[in-house]
Amino acid sequence: MAMQTKERPVPNGVVLEMTGDLTYANREQFKTAVEAIRQKGCRHLILNMADVRFVDSSGLGLLALVSQNFKLSQAKVSMLKPQSYVREIMSLANIQKLIPVYDNEQDALGGQSKAA
Repeated sequence: MAMQTKERPVPNGVVLEMTGDLTYANREQFKTAVEAIRQKGCRHLILNMADVRFVDSSGLGLLALVSQNFKLSQAKVSMLKPQSYVREIMSLANIQKLIPVYDNEQDALGGQSKAA
């Protein structure tokens, strides 16, 4: 399944609405969308993963890379509403150490992370 991404500006950042699977096959699409946002000087990228059903190891690697790239630009990445299966994969890969996970947009914008 292809991935669709849609940008939505929010105070101090951008929400990237993601639909589909974050996999090796879709990595270019995701990378391009994220890089375009970073180039615009975005301070805070919020990945809305409510409609992402599957992430493979390539997707996990990409998330880690995106987090590093934004850190280099003194910006941050957060994750919103991953489905339970995706959240489980993230946990196993320790991704939430790099990218905080939030259950709603207000918390993500406020940076109030709570342990999953």
